[in-house]
Order: sequence, then C-alpha cells, then structure tokens
Amino acid sequence: MTRFRKAVYPAAPRRAARGANGWRRRVIAVTASLALAASPALAASGEPTSAEYAIRWNARDGGPATINDTLAVLKSRATRVRQFRNDYYDLPPATSAPPGFSTILRRHSEDGAETELTWKLRGDRALAEWTCPLREAKSGKAQVDVTISGVDTTTRAFSYSCTSKVPDEEAFALSAKIRSCPATVLRRDAGNVKLEEWHLPGDVLVIDVSMTSEDKPGPMEFFRANVVAPLLAAGVVPLKESKTELGSRCP
Repeated sequence: MTRFRKAVYPAAPRRAARGANGWRRRVIAVTASLALAASPALAASGEPTSAEYAIRWNARDGGPATINDTLAVLKSRATRVRQFRNDYYDLPPATSAPPGFSTILRRHSEDGAETELTWKLRGDRALAEWTCPLREAKSGKAQVDVTISGVDTTTRAFSYSCTSKVPDEEAFALSAKIRSCPATVLRRDAGNVKLEEWHLPGDVLVIDVSMTSEDKPGPMEFFRANVVAPLLAAGVVPLKESKTELGSRCP
C-alpha cells in the first residue's frame, strides 16, 4: 500500500462566503482544476501484487437468485447481512485520466460506519505512477481485477484507488455532481469469499461473488474450482462488466 502526502488546495478568500455568485463560481472552478494539479503522484512498482477474483451474473438470466441461494450452491455458511449504498458521480469533462483508463468517483454509505468517497482509475495495464486528487486520503490501493466470464475466459483490469472520509468536501472540490441512480448492496462473507447482491436501477439484480488474494495461479485455481465451477453447474451466465461499470450506469 502506497503512502502519500495530502493534497493541499488554496483557500478561498473570506469575502467569497458573502460575495457575488460569479466570484463563488470562479473559486469552485479554480479549486477543482488545482485539486488535480496539486495532488501528489504515487509511484507503482510493476504490476499490483493483490488481485480480486470475481464472477457475477444477472439473477434473471439463471443460476442462484439471492445470496442465500448462492451459499446453498457453494455449501457455505456466512456472516450476517450488511447493507450499504453506493452513489456515483459525474466529473467535469476536463478531468484527465491516463490513456485506456476510466475515472470513477463513488460514495459509500453504511449504517454504523463512516461515509467514504473513493477515487478510482481503472484500465488495461499497470501504471508506473498515478495521481490521487483527494486531499484527505491517507493511502493508495493498487489491485488487479480478474473477472471470470466463462469456463476458460477471464478479463484482467488494473485499478488504482484512494479513499477519503470527508466525501462532501472532496466532491465539492472536484466539482463532481452526484447521480440520481444509487445502487443498494447486501453483503455476506463466507470465510475469504465475499457475496453481494447489487440492486440496480431498472429493477436489475446482480449477484457478485469474489475473493481477494495474491495475483498468482494458486488462488485463481482455488477460486475456479471451489466457486466458479459449482456456480456454472448451477446455471450461472457470467457477465463481463465490472461492478463499477454496472453500478455507475444510469438508465
């Protein structure tokens, strides 16, 4: 996990609090652009060593239709249900990202826990360095996302993210606009396997089963044999899209 300094944004003059709307808009625009410019670049040594292996499917297409049905197929027990909400944002058109990468801004809220804002870059290769614009983020995370979409079919993507616990201030500084199509998620953990129901706009229900481990053949084969194989046998039709792609898509 990469450690880094906080990004520092220039403070607006005090008179902006009661100044004209035009001045306030200029302050917001300048702050948003400087948020990226003033952010520290994070070094990444080679490919990430951590990986998330995942299989997901639309419950309407076949296979288990709930977390509990999935647990029955996997013959596993799990922890109590947690429920949370993910909201995604639209970012200004000028927001930059490395070629081949998409930029995601997500707000995560859960009863009894602090609300968080996560900035994520997701693309097709490992990065030598990347930039986090969240000034209150304490560290960065690099991970390989391995999506299994068939018996012998996988998709690898590289994700780089940082998280802040002051979501409103961070989103304001980036001039980000929250979308009106949140995703409600139910989660249970069965050992090191995570099971989620994603309730998406348009009455869409996606089941996601994942495991985080090292990016090595051993964990991949374990996940294939103990999770993917029984789910495919139960009629699952895997999706190619990531959770982020599915959750951030408004009808």
